Amino acid sequence: MWANDPLPPWASDDAIAEFIGMDSLGDTPIAAHRAAARMARHAATLDRAWYEQIADQIGALAYVELVGIVCVAAATSSLRHSLGFDPFELPPANDDAASRAEAPAVADARLNWVPVAAPADASAAVVQALSAVPAAHSDLWRLADAQYIPDLEMVDPLWTRGTLTRVEMELVATEVSWARECHY
Repeated sequence: MWANDPLPPWASDDAIAEFIGMDSLGDTPIAAHRAAARMARHAATLDRAWYEQIADQIGALAYVELVGIVCVAAATSSLRHSLGFDPFELPPANDDAASRAEAPAVADARLNWVPVAAPADASAAVVQALSAVPAAHSDLWRLADAQYIPDLEMVDPLWTRGTLTRVEMELVATEVSWARECHY
C-alpha cells in the first residue's frame, strides 16, 4: 500500500490515522505512526527539529527503537518490491510489550541527534546511531552483515563477497547515497 500511494511528509495526524485505519493504531501514539511513515518514505526531509518534536512526543529511546524497526522493514520491503515480489503480510498485533532494554550507560552525542551508548562519539555516527537500544542496534548490524559488510570486516579494504570487490561495493553505496541525498 505504501509503495503505491504514499502520503506526503506534511500529512496531518487525521490523514495518517485514516490511511492506516483507526483500528490499527492500538495503543501506539499517532506520532509514532507519523514518524514511521515519514522515515520510510521521506527520509530526506528529516531534520533535527523534526526529530526533537517526535522525541518529545514518544521519547528519545522509543524513537531510536522505531528507527531500528523502520530500517529493517523498509529495507526488506524495498528489496521485495524491486524484485517484483508481493509485499510481506504483517502479522497481527499482539500484546507483547517492547523490551524497554537500553544500553547500560547512555549519553548524548555530538555526532547523532539521538542518545547513544556511552562513551558518546567513540566511533562513527552511523555505527553508534542505534546503540542506546541494544536490540535495535543488533538488528541493524544483522541487516548490514547480510546486505553489506559484516561488522568485523569493515576494517579490511580487500574484503569481498561474491562478485563485487570492496571498492565496487563502496562505489555502489556512494551512488545510492548520492541519489538518496544521504551524506553517508
